[in-house]
Amino acid sequence: MKSKLLISLLLVAFVASCRAQNQVEFTMEPQGTTSFEDGSVQFSCEAQKTGGDDDVEIVWVRSSGGSVGPINDGSDSRFTFATVTTTGAAKSNFSIDDLVVGDTGQYKCYASNDPTRGSNPTTEPTKWISAQANLNILAKVLINQTADTNLTKIGPLELGCEVSNPGSDLTVTSVAWTRNGVAVKDDGSTAQPNYYLKIRLASGTDGGVYTCTVTFTVTSTGATVTDSRDITVYAAPRITSHFRKSVKYQEGETVTLKCTAEGYPTPTVKWIKDDEELANMSSRMSYFMDDDGAANLVITNLEMGDRATYTCSAENSIGATTLDVLLRVKDRLAALWPFLGILAEVVILVAIIFYFEKRKSDSDDTADDAPLGAPASRSSRDRPENKESTGLTSRFPWSR
Repeated sequence: MKSKLLISLLLVAFVASCRAQNQVEFTMEPQGTTSFEDGSVQFSCEAQKTGGDDDVEIVWVRSSGGSVGPINDGSDSRFTFATVTTTGAAKSNFSIDDLVVGDTGQYKCYASNDPTRGSNPTTEPTKWISAQANLNILAKVLINQTADTNLTKIGPLELGCEVSNPGSDLTVTSVAWTRNGVAVKDDGSTAQPNYYLKIRLASGTDGGVYTCTVTFTVTSTGATVTDSRDITVYAAPRITSHFRKSVKYQEGETVTLKCTAEGYPTPTVKWIKDDEELANMSSRMSYFMDDDGAANLVITNLEMGDRATYTCSAENSIGATTLDVLLRVKDRLAALWPFLGILAEVVILVAIIFYFEKRKSDSDDTADDAPLGAPASRSSRDRPENKESTGLTSRFPWSR
């Protein structure tokens, strides 16, 4: 009887000891890194349980400057924790902003589901598993960069980002350039380190935020670290639409005037008529913007009154520019006017011919109706008193 009771007690103790064990494993461990001060880093840690009933808990511990202890949101305003616990697993992201050299140290992720665990893993490490990441923060290196600049016309652009003295433990490996996050093709040297970005014919499309990213190699450890600088190139607006000075449409047609412009910041594009911005002013006139920022002016059922000079305007914080186009509206009968002019000339010519033919015909009829033997009427020059002046000889009967 006593032996059975002893066996039962031993089983209970064995079960209790099994329940008290930490039964978790890491599925993601934090990775060490080297960075410059003023930057930011993030560590990630994920664990899942392999047994037991309790949920998985993750705690971060820092060992830096001789102090060791758990850290949380209240430890430093620069620290941010994002921990998600699900059934059987937990994931935690820990980040540090505005890094300083004093942040250098060891950062450990502890995980446990031991129901007897306390809140400080450093006092009972056997009830937790841990993964360590080493953080090395370097003092910033002086990078001589080009100041923000204004691009007011098409021409050469050169931006610089040079490291003059990286220090004894750092070597510059490369310099990469991007504009608004997209790699930039350099017109200059491709040899590394490429401290200068050269664009031979920069225009409004070349405006934006340029970033030079310098990659260093830490001589003592072989680790790589990067630092970057931003240079903003402001570009005055330039209208890229190509208009003729005037465009001609027929009355009743539909016309679409589209205006596009480039620059940085992105210019505001609009249409103006008689010093007034056009924006859906009538049922025949509509105005809309494309996804690419183009301003479209649509006029339906053109009327003669729509003839005017329309102005495309593009403006940003650097400047403004305009471009005019004359809209000419032809009458619906405009094509007939040449024919009608020719027809009118023909009618007038026929009328003139008819008039003179009629006069000639009337004159001939008058001569035919005169009495036989009647002398023909004389002109003033044929009268006797004018014979001398005319020089007529006596062989004419009426000259005697």
